[in-house]
Amino acid sequence: MTSRLIDPTDNLVQAALRLVTATHYQRANDPHAAGEANFARERLILAARDLVRAVNGLEPDKQPARWNKRVPCSLDRTASPEIAPYSEDGEDCGACAEIQDLCRYHQGYADATDDLAKAAA
Repeated sequence: MTSRLIDPTDNLVQAALRLVTATHYQRANDPHAAGEANFARERLILAARDLVRAVNGLEPDKQPARWNKRVPCSLDRTASPEIAPYSEDGEDCGACAEIQDLCRYHQGYADATDDLAKAAA
């Protein structure tokens, strides 16, 4: 029986492997190594987002245990308001402007890139 999670899960695994390849197995003289590593990080973030959206779209009894429990990433962060649509460009985002800080989308993106940078270090 096929699951709606096969594609997002496969994409996440492929993106993770591409990042590992780009950060650990690149040729030393490759002028595009840094660009490939940045692209692989972006692809991993987007693949993770797509997997989360796919799991959120499942019936609650098909979701992993405790999936619907909201756990904050950090105790010092507060929830931002959610207004849609978010702007891909952080310079002109209505949600960011409304709270005069990063909206959930941009805060999540910043947190994910920080976490990836820490993991790569």
